[in-house]
Amino acid sequence: MTLVELLIAMAVMAMIVGALGGLAVGIQQGYEYAEGHGAATQHARVAIERIAKTVNEATANEQFPGFLAIAEQQGTWRFPDTLVVWHPSGAPADPAGLPRFNELVIYCPDASVPNRLVEITVPADARTVPPVDNAAQWTAEVQAIKKSNAAQSVVLTDLLRTCAVGESLPLKWRGAVRFESRLLPTATEWSQYKSGTRQWKDLSWVQYIYGSQTGLRQAWLRMELQVLPGAQWVATDPAAQRAVPFFGSAAVYYELHK
Repeated sequence: MTLVELLIAMAVMAMIVGALGGLAVGIQQGYEYAEGHGAATQHARVAIERIAKTVNEATANEQFPGFLAIAEQQGTWRFPDTLVVWHPSGAPADPAGLPRFNELVIYCPDASVPNRLVEITVPADARTVPPVDNAAQWTAEVQAIKKSNAAQSVVLTDLLRTCAVGESLPLKWRGAVRFESRLLPTATEWSQYKSGTRQWKDLSWVQYIYGSQTGLRQAWLRMELQVLPGAQWVATDPAAQRAVPFFGSAAVYYELHK
């Protein structure tokens, strides 16, 4: 074999090795991508199904619609990232009134580690919760529970997307979770009916299901989680910082009485 032939053979071998190396890198990245998105899907599915199951089993009455989506205002931004569900472990203390704090299940990002979505309960707190329309007190109470040593917390996922928000330093990191709720008939319509300014038949009954003495009310929840692919994929490729959104919903149905 001449020197020219040897050089040509070496060049061909180098091209083959380079191509195989690039193919191997692509296969490895594809595997990590699929593994990461599989982990994200599993985390999101478990979290959404657990929240939906709790909401579907919630206790509700005229004073409390089963759950509340609580928003925190930070500057000009609104963050509805906390969900409070009336879900007693047994019979509620006051089925026709307001729940107790130890009957609540709270879903929100961890106050200290915002990439974690947690489920919080406070078994030792038997106080009655504030009225639904007292948003300021609800916000204060929930913030206190999130920081309380008496609260019991379960991590549903640690793959939440986080982002820094704020109009001045220091910026605050928040987990990308969103809860939105809708009542039919609405709270405004029900207040108008109770005050005599709206007729019973004119309320927004769900699927027009109502009678002369009772009507069906729906409390509907929409939720969104933005979940990052698995921790290994995020660590090895900055492109993995692109979060995957997941959506879910749940509803509570209960009677209103004339």
